[in-house]
Amino acid sequence: LASLVRGLFTSRRKGLFSTISLGSLIFFDDYSSILIVGNSLRPLLSAVRLSVEKFAFVAHVMGTTLASLSPVSSWVGLQIGYIAAVYQQIGWTHADPFIGFLQTLRFRFFPLSVLAFVVLNAASGRDFGPMRAAEARAAAAEEGEAAAEEAREEEAEAPGALDPTPGTPLRAVNALLPFGMVMGASFLGMVMGGLAHIGALPALGRPAANLVNALRFADSVTALLWGSVAGWLTSLTLVLSQRLLSLSEAMDAWTNGIKEVLEPTLVLLLAWALGEVIRDVGTAEFIATSLQAGLPAWSLPALISLICYVISFACGSSFGTMGIVFPLVGPLAFSVGGGEARFLYRCLGATMGGAIFGNVCSPISDTTILTTLATRCGLAQHMRTTIPYTAIAGLVALVCGDLAVGLGLCGAGGGIVLCVAALLGVQLALGRSPTRPQSDAQ
Repeated sequence: LASLVRGLFTSRRKGLFSTISLGSLIFFDDYSSILIVGNSLRPLLSAVRLSVEKFAFVAHVMGTTLASLSPVSSWVGLQIGYIAAVYQQIGWTHADPFIGFLQTLRFRFFPLSVLAFVVLNAASGRDFGPMRAAEARAAAAEEGEAAAEEAREEEAEAPGALDPTPGTPLRAVNALLPFGMVMGASFLGMVMGGLAHIGALPALGRPAANLVNALRFADSVTALLWGSVAGWLTSLTLVLSQRLLSLSEAMDAWTNGIKEVLEPTLVLLLAWALGEVIRDVGTAEFIATSLQAGLPAWSLPALISLICYVISFACGSSFGTMGIVFPLVGPLAFSVGGGEARFLYRCLGATMGGAIFGNVCSPISDTTILTTLATRCGLAQHMRTTIPYTAIAGLVALVCGDLAVGLGLCGAGGGIVLCVAALLGVQLALGRSPTRPQSDAQ
């Protein structure tokens, strides 16, 4: 796969846009997007001296934000369920929660802002803070140490149990077909699992058996497991049929592949445990309840976003944050807004948008751990480079989105335009190209 698409990776900019494009194609599930993008494009980074920190940031943002915004994804069912529960609280039993989901999309300023930041950053080629230092290190290797570094890497990696032996023919089909099988089987498994779940529900009140409802009731983790099994069976068939490996060698490679994910799996389990401890001691509930009263209506969506930022960063879970905040926000927004539907959607959008914050930059988030696993970027490096960018996007979304719309300065579309303009200004004011001459840097 790396050899096939190497022609597209002729510069860091094209490499970033290729990463964005592949992430956009796998919009239906955050786990699938991060794992497939990270593992398939990671081998190309050294060819264009794109830093692994920047690559991890882009893959992480694309995977989490698109899945949360897409009406056809593994996220949509839970979000629709939360909206339906709010409708029950306020007595809107006639309202369609899926339509409510669509109405909230324009008010999710944080995920829209961080997506815009990624695109603007890739287009401008400007970075600042720890990310610029990481990009400068990658660029410096291109200028002086590329050959020596690649030689050292090849020498160090030669004994690797998962590396092909010298002289093994590199064929694109051996990568494209297994990855395609993982994507196709995962999506098909989500659809089939969701339809099976719908069929098992009582006939009275059973939802229609369509694609949206199938993904709403899908178990994406199980589907991804089956997709992975289909992928490695496909790969096994290919290498055996082409006589690239013997059966014994193929099974040894499979075993060594399992060994590589044991350590990240333990880290992920400990991250979940820490998140559960934070939830059980009631930290998030205390933050939410202590900040919700005594504020004017125009400030409520911004306050909700801020609360969701804090809670999601603390517990590392967007779903957990929504579960905490939604029961508080629904009746409060309905009361403060005088029953106005648009104000309710603004508050619900602030909840679902702000809850993504922790999924992008919390060190205990499951998607953060998966990103470090898929991209081979260390957790400390990923956090050090991601948090500044995420914090800026969050602040811009809060001020130019939630507050600007709340004060009546513009509508939702105008708020999005303001956010993009502000992020562009940040890029131009703070960003510098990591490849500029040393005299200019001084």
